[in-house]
Amino acid sequence: MTALRTLLPYLRPYRWRVVLVLVSILVVTAAGLLAPWLVRELVRIVRLAEGDLEGAAHGIGWLTLALFGVYGLRSLGQYLNFHVSHVVAWNLCHDLREAVYRQLQRFSPAYYSERQTGEVASRVLKDTDNLEPVVADVMYDFVVSALLAVGIVVILFSLEPTLTLLAFLPVPFVVAGVWLMRRPINRAFEAEAARVGEVSALVQDNLAGVREIQVFGREHFEGARLSGLSRRLAGEQIRARKLVASLYPLIEGATGLSTVLVVWFGGQRALAGTLAVEDLVAFVLYLGTFYQPLWRLADVGEAFERGAASVGRIFEVLHASPSVADPEDGGELGRVRGELRLEGVSFAYVGAPVLEDVTLHVEPGETLALVGATGAGKSTLASLLARFYDPQAGRVTVDGVDVREVRLESLRRNLSVVLQDVFLFYGSVRENIRFGKPGATDAEVEAAARIAGAHEFIGALPDGYDTLVGERGVKLSGGQKQRLSIARAVLKDAPILILDEATSAVDSETEARIQRALETLMAGRTAVVIAH
Repeated sequence: MTALRTLLPYLRPYRWRVVLVLVSILVVTAAGLLAPWLVRELVRIVRLAEGDLEGAAHGIGWLTLALFGVYGLRSLGQYLNFHVSHVVAWNLCHDLREAVYRQLQRFSPAYYSERQTGEVASRVLKDTDNLEPVVADVMYDFVVSALLAVGIVVILFSLEPTLTLLAFLPVPFVVAGVWLMRRPINRAFEAEAARVGEVSALVQDNLAGVREIQVFGREHFEGARLSGLSRRLAGEQIRARKLVASLYPLIEGATGLSTVLVVWFGGQRALAGTLAVEDLVAFVLYLGTFYQPLWRLADVGEAFERGAASVGRIFEVLHASPSVADPEDGGELGRVRGELRLEGVSFAYVGAPVLEDVTLHVEPGETLALVGATGAGKSTLASLLARFYDPQAGRVTVDGVDVREVRLESLRRNLSVVLQDVFLFYGSVRENIRFGKPGATDAEVEAAARIAGAHEFIGALPDGYDTLVGERGVKLSGGQKQRLSIARAVLKDAPILILDEATSAVDSETEARIQRALETLMAGRTAVVIAH
């Protein structure tokens, strides 16, 4: 129930649909309570029909019509519930999926350095989808079960209180058993969700690194890793279902015992003339109706516990605080002049110092070259300028404004970055270049490619600018990917340019051509150039 309470704010936009679902639930519940009562009336009419067969036949006709109407309303209620509840559920999944994705976009690279991509992706896709049956089915079954249980208890008590107490004698044991099993079942499904994330992460890593796996002959080893993780996942899945299955004998035993008690004691009362036959029939029918929801709850219990575990994983992301975030009432940078300052900046990755008390000043339009060995902190400095991280000491300013005091989007709008590790999205060459300026025309895209020295090789591709680059640009060489990344930065036309090993993956002839283009590009801009 905690999981459902957590979801309530996200259900608010669909409150009128939820109201319609509740109305349909009331219709279904009322029909479920009324149908056995009409059968009771049928038995009563037949029992008393000796002297008035015509009147009895007339009464049976009206009962038949009433039953037809009851089952018709029940069918309509179930249709409305099924359709509308699933509309609400899938819209809720969409809203949560979008919320989780937006939250993940706010996290700095430090968050992802501690997690596998596949495990994070499973929270966006798998965990949000796991909530659909919770909202569409479990909530319906729980409410219907509760209403039916209350209604049946009231009806049976009105017929025969003592027999009702005997009939419901096993119920406290069922409730206690379900309550005791709730926590172990929840933990089992949490463990299953974690294993799903691990398998997803391994599969995604191996598919991304399939070339490395093949060239180093690691297919057997990686297959064994997947087999081990998959076997542990299967073990967790079996364990969770075994715990759920333990509820079935409990409910079956309670149903059987209740029926036995009613048949024995009710039958004795009916023979003694202290209990009407129609009331005994009503007891048997209502008992079957009473325990049906418990069977249904056992069936959907698996979906509920899986959904509850997924809610925890989803809100673990939504409630996490990004290490780098927009300040409250953060300022807005227009197009900056490009003055950069680092004042006494120190930074460390998990306790390992990288920069210590660094101070530097770059005037607008100047070029700062950072040269040094790998691990000297050159790329870290660029990351601090883009505010992927915040320094532990000192401050970074742009045009005299501390970057921690302005909105991230405002700051990064003024930066064009070519990183050492080029990332291209699955799509066309044109789409990847246009990523730097979504509204750019085809002519602007081509002009940026010419400046980056990419136009010639793009023209030689099968479909030119419409050629698909493959996942992470797998269809292109390292130098080609680097030049597309430069073209993307050129197109953005930001006043501050950061080049992190921007020509590291090109041959000497191409490098010379790009260097000439970059000199033109850097004119009038502040540039930070990182090289070995």
